[in-house]
Amino acid sequence: MKTTNSNLPVLLLGKFMSLFASSLFTFVAGLIVLTSSGSGLQFALVLLAGTLPRVLLSPFAGAYADRLNRKKLIISMESLNGLLFLIAGVASLMWTFGAPVFLLITAILSIFSTFLSVTISSSIPLLFKEDELQRVNSLVQSIISFSSIGTPLLAGALFKLLPISAFLFSSAVLFGIAAFFASRLTFLSTESTAPTQAAWEDVKSGFHYLKGKRVLWTITILAAFLNFFFVASEVLFPIVTLQSIGVSPFQFGFLQSMFAVGFLVASLLHALPFFKIKYQLTTSLRSLTMLSLIFIGPAIPVLLGFSVFASIIFLTTFALLTGFLVIRTNIPLQIYLQSNTDPKYLGRVMGVLESLAMGMTPFGFILFGMLSEWMPASALYAICMVCLLSLTLSSMYRIRHDIRAEKSTTPLNSDITAS
Repeated sequence: MKTTNSNLPVLLLGKFMSLFASSLFTFVAGLIVLTSSGSGLQFALVLLAGTLPRVLLSPFAGAYADRLNRKKLIISMESLNGLLFLIAGVASLMWTFGAPVFLLITAILSIFSTFLSVTISSSIPLLFKEDELQRVNSLVQSIISFSSIGTPLLAGALFKLLPISAFLFSSAVLFGIAAFFASRLTFLSTESTAPTQAAWEDVKSGFHYLKGKRVLWTITILAAFLNFFFVASEVLFPIVTLQSIGVSPFQFGFLQSMFAVGFLVASLLHALPFFKIKYQLTTSLRSLTMLSLIFIGPAIPVLLGFSVFASIIFLTTFALLTGFLVIRTNIPLQIYLQSNTDPKYLGRVMGVLESLAMGMTPFGFILFGMLSEWMPASALYAICMVCLLSLTLSSMYRIRHDIRAEKSTTPLNSDITAS
């Protein structure tokens, strides 16, 4: 019998192969569309093709994760992704791909990957014991961060040297390896529900389950709005740094990479016993309060008239601290969700959460893109800071009894029904 520890390297290696394969294609596809067409719209459509299926299908992916054998579902999705890129690689040897083909491949990849990511997220509590969840979630996050740093560097270096077919076949092989690793996972429990009703009814039952759990529902809404405000930062940060401060494109790339470095370092630190999280709600909301207060950080060099060099030093520190606090916020929330959700609803809870969070993304891009045309980015940062802090404090107040009870040995019954 395998121990739960044997699942960790298998999960991490499979996750890395899968992420690297999809990121490799997404990066190269975006570059090809942008450089060949020169159209920002077509480039944006490729990004949308990768986002929209996640928004629409995540709840259904969660429902099927709860219905079906999770291990078989993970292997199937990894294998289908590998088959997709194998077919695309063969086709690329015979035809030259244009933007519509990349849109199609990106959309299909996003569909398979949505079912894959929701299933893996909901499987973690069934693969590891509860006292292992922090370490596992931290290391999974470090794999995600490492991939986000390494993939653009490698793909950018090889972009001019290799044909598109080489990238497609490479992704096919990587997904095949990921499917092999998935076959080596050993589940502690294979909780699932028989498909006695339509998938849409399962989605609704997952939504009602969340609504009936005050803390879980508060976390879900909080996560959705967190994503919304970090979309604002994605829009505003380039405007502040490139236009208001006047950093060079190379300096901007360095600052952007510091966020990913911050995530990676923080994820690895939280895998150590020294950073063991005892009180999940308390830790998460305290970290989020600090994160809310420093959210205005990129506007400080503009408001105080820093030089370019001083701005880079300040923003590097800001990016690293942001990375630490984001991980310090996310990991306790992930552990709480995984530990306090009925295993029969794990997939649906993760699916609804991902759908709500991703659903805010297009709206955030449009809203803050428009607002940046009418208001200074520094002012928008200040407004976002106030809104984010208000949201955090209101969430803390809503679950104040649960936060206090978390430090008590008395079982908490207030989470049974919504208030």
